[in-house]
Amino acid sequence: MDSPSLILIVDDNSRSLMLFQSLLEPEGYRLALAETGAEALRQTRLLAPDLILLDVMMPEMDGYEVCRQMRADPALALIPIVMVTALNDQQSLLRGIEAGADDFLTKPFNRTELLARIRTITRLNRFRVVLDEQRRVSSERAQFLWAIERSADGYLLLDRHDRIQGGNRQARRFLGLPGDADTWPDQPFLALVATRYRTEPEAAWTSWPRLSDIMRYLVRPEGSEAACWLEVELLDPPTAGDGQRLVHIRDVTAQIQVQHDMWAFHSFISHKLRTPLTSLLGGMSLLLRRAQHEFSPETATLAELSYNGAQHLKQVVDTIFRYIESPTLLKHALGLPIADLPALIRRIAGALGLAAVELTLDPALHDQRLVLGAETIELLLTEILHNAYKFHPRQAPVVQIGVQSAATRAVIQLIDDGMFLPAEEIPQIMTPYHQIDREFTGQVPGMGLGMAIVAQVCWMSGGTCRVANRTDGPGLVVELEIPFAIAAANDGGVV
Repeated sequence: MDSPSLILIVDDNSRSLMLFQSLLEPEGYRLALAETGAEALRQTRLLAPDLILLDVMMPEMDGYEVCRQMRADPALALIPIVMVTALNDQQSLLRGIEAGADDFLTKPFNRTELLARIRTITRLNRFRVVLDEQRRVSSERAQFLWAIERSADGYLLLDRHDRIQGGNRQARRFLGLPGDADTWPDQPFLALVATRYRTEPEAAWTSWPRLSDIMRYLVRPEGSEAACWLEVELLDPPTAGDGQRLVHIRDVTAQIQVQHDMWAFHSFISHKLRTPLTSLLGGMSLLLRRAQHEFSPETATLAELSYNGAQHLKQVVDTIFRYIESPTLLKHALGLPIADLPALIRRIAGALGLAAVELTLDPALHDQRLVLGAETIELLLTEILHNAYKFHPRQAPVVQIGVQSAATRAVIQLIDDGMFLPAEEIPQIMTPYHQIDREFTGQVPGMGLGMAIVAQVCWMSGGTCRVANRTDGPGLVVELEIPFAIAAANDGGVV
C-alpha cells in the first residue's frame, strides 16, 4: 500500500506519451509506456500495473481490441482500464463499455479532473488487491486448518517455555486429553508426555526444545495398553519470532510392526539356514580333523579355511536370529532375581573368555527382581561384553560392572577400557545394521545388530539405554536402566 502506483500508458502518439509523463511523474506515479496494442498486452502481463490509460485510436490493434483481450485473460481481467479518446459520441462510449473499459477520458482533458480520477481509481484498485489477497490467505488458512484438524498426525504449537499454545484433535488423542476441550494443561510438553510415554533415545531428548539431527520417539511399552511408537519432529515456524515451536507427532507403530514382520520373515529364513549349517559344520569339523592327519598340508589348510568360513556364516545367522527374537523376549513373565546376576555374569564372562570382569552389586537390591527374564538379561549382557572383547585393541578388556538402585529400576553400568568412539558414531550405534566406521575399527566383523537388540529390549520394557565415552581414559560406558518387576506390575508396564 505504501509503494507508488504503476500506470501503463498506451498511445501511438509520442507527444501524448510525453504529456502524460509531464503530468503524472511529478505526482509520484511510476510509469510504463507502450506505443502499440501488442506491446501493451506484453507489458501488462509482465508488470501487472495498477491502472492502464489506453488510447482508442491506434493502428493494427485499436484500444477496443486491446481491452477485449485483456478482459478475456483471467490474469489481466481485473486491472482498471481508462480509455482515452478524442471521440465524444455515444456510439464510441458504448463500444468502450462493451469492450470492458472502467472509465473514459475525452481529449482535451482537464488536468485536475485527470489527476482526481487517476487518484481515485488507483486507490480503489489497491484496496481491491489487498482485500483479494486477504480473502485468498484467509481461504487458504481455513483449508489448511481444516486439513490439519482432520489429519492422522498430531500438531502442537509450543511457546518459549515449552507450554502448549494450541494443537489439533489428534495431538490431544496422543496426549490422552479430551478431544473437544478448548484449553491445554499448564505444564511443559515434556512433563505432560512423561505421564504416558518414555522419551527415547535419551541422547536426542537432552537437547529439547532445540532441533536435533537424531529422530525422537515417544514409546509406550506394551502393558495395560497396546504398545505405541510416536515419532516427534520439532519444526521452526517460518514467521515465529517469539521462540515458538511447531511439533509434528506421527504414529509409527504400524511401521514398527512392519519391521517386526520383516524380522519374522528373516526368522523364517534363519530357521531354514540353521539346520543345513549345523550339518555343514559337523561335517566340516570331521573333515578338518581327518585332514590334519591324513591329507596333505595344502588340503588341510583348505579344510580349515572352509570350516572357519562355515563357522563365521553360522555366527552371522545366529546374530540375525537373536535380533529377530528380541521383541518376543519381553513376553517372559518371570523376571530375573538380581541376586542371580553374579552367577550369570560369571557364566557369560567364562563363555567369552573374559578374565577381568569385576562386579559391584548394591546389597539393597538383593531381594529385587528385574522385569526381564534371565534369558533376556543374558542376551543383553552377552552383546555388551562381546563388543567389549571384540573392539578391544588386544581382545583383553577389563570390564567393571556396577548395579545400583534408582527408584523403580535398576541401573546396570558396564565400563570397559577399549576404544574411544567419535561423537557422531555414538547416537548411531543403536540403529539396526549400523556398523562403526570400518577404517576406525579395523574392519571388525559383525552385523551391526548387537546394540540395536539391547536398546530395543530396554525401551520396550519401559527402561532405557545410554552409551558414552569414558572421561578418564579410552573405553565405553554402557548404562542400562531396567524396571523392577513389582514396579512394572503396579502400573501396567509403563514406568
